[in-house]
Amino acid sequence: MKKVAAILVLLFLTTMLNPVAASSSKGDANYWHPYPWNVVPGDIVIGHNPNSDIFIPGYWTHTGMIAYYDSYYGEWVVIEAWESGIRLVLLSDFLSRYDTVAVLRVATSDYVRQNAVYFAYQQLGKPYDWGWYTKQVYGDSYYCSELVWAAYIAAGGPDIDANPGWTLTYLNGVAPQEVYDDGDTYVIYYHSI
Repeated sequence: MKKVAAILVLLFLTTMLNPVAASSSKGDANYWHPYPWNVVPGDIVIGHNPNSDIFIPGYWTHTGMIAYYDSYYGEWVVIEAWESGIRLVLLSDFLSRYDTVAVLRVATSDYVRQNAVYFAYQQLGKPYDWGWYTKQVYGDSYYCSELVWAAYIAAGGPDIDANPGWTLTYLNGVAPQEVYDDGDTYVIYYHSI
């Protein structure tokens, strides 16, 4: 019971003291996608930005995790690892940055999904991890797909890295494409401009 109370206090303080960022990334994109209302906390939102293709292997270039529905804004909130650190953004902001977007559901229980969200919340404010070639569950910093992967590992699984070992393409990291390709995730929403 104390854990549930602590989570509720954390959610309240996060909402009140750390307002959701509502600006688009660097002003370089403003795509429109139909809003995916059929999401649940713990779903993974993933996007493709053609400007990031040269840096990130695979088609998909960014991931985040659906955290909760914010009735004040009237939409879902996403936890993401961004160059400024782990933060909260509105789902509409996340979608507006990418020409192609998808929402993935992890094939696991609601209990594991909730615990994955709880883990991701605990990382709010940590810096971005520029070491894309490695991954860690319990770290001082995270990159986008590392955060969602670590959240599910910390919550008891499954491992949503399609190539959990070392590969020539992804080294020992976990790229957004690997999260998309993993057998424990499946697409519940997809839209491309």
